[in-house]
Amino acid sequence: MFNKKIDSITPYTPGQSIESIKQQFGLKNIIKLASNENPLGPAYDFKRCNTIVEHYPDYNAHPLIGELAKKFNVNTNQIILGNGSDELLQIVGLACIEPGDEILSSERTFSEYEFVAHITGAKFIKAPIKNYTYSVENLISAITTKTKIIFIANPNNPTGTYINETDVIKLLKATPKTTLVVIDEAYAEYVDAPDYPNTLNLIKQYPNLMITRTFSKIYGLANLRVGYGIAQDRVVNQLQKVRQPFNVNGIALACAYQSLKNDAFVQKSIQLNNEGKNYLIKNLRELKCTIPPSQGNFLYIDFESVNGVQLCKELIKHGVIVRSMKSFGQNNAIRVTIGTLKQNETFIKELHECLKKL
Repeated sequence: MFNKKIDSITPYTPGQSIESIKQQFGLKNIIKLASNENPLGPAYDFKRCNTIVEHYPDYNAHPLIGELAKKFNVNTNQIILGNGSDELLQIVGLACIEPGDEILSSERTFSEYEFVAHITGAKFIKAPIKNYTYSVENLISAITTKTKIIFIANPNNPTGTYINETDVIKLLKATPKTTLVVIDEAYAEYVDAPDYPNTLNLIKQYPNLMITRTFSKIYGLANLRVGYGIAQDRVVNQLQKVRQPFNVNGIALACAYQSLKNDAFVQKSIQLNNEGKNYLIKNLRELKCTIPPSQGNFLYIDFESVNGVQLCKELIKHGVIVRSMKSFGQNNAIRVTIGTLKQNETFIKELHECLKKL
């Protein structure tokens, strides 16, 4: 009955809800630092929307696309919207993959890339990681005549590291024009590295380049699921053919449109993140661990001898939810979202208590 290619897929298992953890451990207060959500909440309150929910959303006529085009100085036909940027990655797979094709990415990166390979029947190739980030040399070495898509998370999730513009150009020059390079910039707004790639300019030069971004992170709209992709119009036109007609709901469109205009919220989020990052790194230095320099709103903490899975379980008992890196093959590592000052202080306090037990 079912396609054999789905046999190798393990369904995504979400973490326990805050309410279930409260009941299980008799806790009153829980802080969630596991999913890289914005601790300030949403840039726009969905309750203020006047969307007519009994009508289908008008994807093409909604002002969000025009506002994005204006913000990034591109044409409206260079933009495609998705039910989160995750859906855009799947749309790329549906539009590009044929039997025998390969999808190339890196080890220890966003799991959605491998998922797209599984559901489209492509072979997934993992280039070895170097110093907690993508190795452009290893990616180039792994390119074959069957490579149809290259997925790159920049900054990388879960390590927070990035590849610079020089390396991105090197990769693009080495990539066949028949291979689509998709750079996933979900955390781009948090980046302060001066040599972070200006991919919008690169899109003008490379017709096989696409970037994806999301409103789930810095804009705090994770529950509404809205992302967007930018590429040359020829690429977007092909992708639109396999997009579901009403894939982004009207409330999400309206909130994303209003959020895009709230630059003060974005700047406040960046400031909070930078302050929180400095605080956490300062207080983690005394521990035996490695923390790659992060350009996102999270830290990857690689302990020398602490079991990350057990540590996460202990932290939950103390009312703190963080992410184990076991699914990335890293048993001693965790990922923690940078929260408010109070949340960060609580995490550090409870982390020390749990490490004493372990």
